[in-house]
Amino acid sequence: MPICLAITDVDWALTKDVFAVIGTLVSAAGVGLASYIGLKGLATWSRQLKGTSNHELSRKALIELYRYREAVERARSPVMFGHETDLTPEEAKEVKFSDRRHFGRRKGYHGRFDRIAKAREPIHITLLDTEAIWGKKLGELFKPLFRLQNEFYTYVECDLIAADPQQDEDYRRSYREVIKNRRDISIRPAKSSSPLCKAKTWCALKFWWTPVLAF
Repeated sequence: MPICLAITDVDWALTKDVFAVIGTLVSAAGVGLASYIGLKGLATWSRQLKGTSNHELSRKALIELYRYREAVERARSPVMFGHETDLTPEEAKEVKFSDRRHFGRRKGYHGRFDRIAKAREPIHITLLDTEAIWGKKLGELFKPLFRLQNEFYTYVECDLIAADPQQDEDYRRSYREVIKNRRDISIRPAKSSSPLCKAKTWCALKFWWTPVLAF
């Protein structure tokens, strides 16, 4: 009987050690599996977060591009409405009645210039964000648009000075010579400009592509 009890005690002690080792291994395996699942989930979440961020940035850039396009196209419209060209009573006192049409037209264009500048301002901030994530690609596509805008400004200002009734004829003639050798981009064409289409297309591709990369 003592021998049996001794053997039983030994076997029970060994069994407890075996179960302890197995329990430790199972716990370690569980921790490892949980860590793997956690890291896998974190990586998936990180990709989804990056894709969501890129998606939102693409959407923002595209919306700002559309707003800028609308401001430029509106500014290049040959039609001006009364609310754009009407002079205030104070402004009307400063010019002759026969000159009011010219100064009303100048006021209309300057109001349009202000709307373009307002639409362009947020684009510069967005381009800094896109450069940090995507590089300089989108910024390079916007440069031709900004050059066209400056060309538009220059042409209109020269045209206004060339027709300014308060300037002497020689001064106006010099500006007529300047614009004579420039292309007239003051009137919008039937189709959008090529640089605008390229920027819009690239931004739209980023907009639709990035959510796919997130999964």
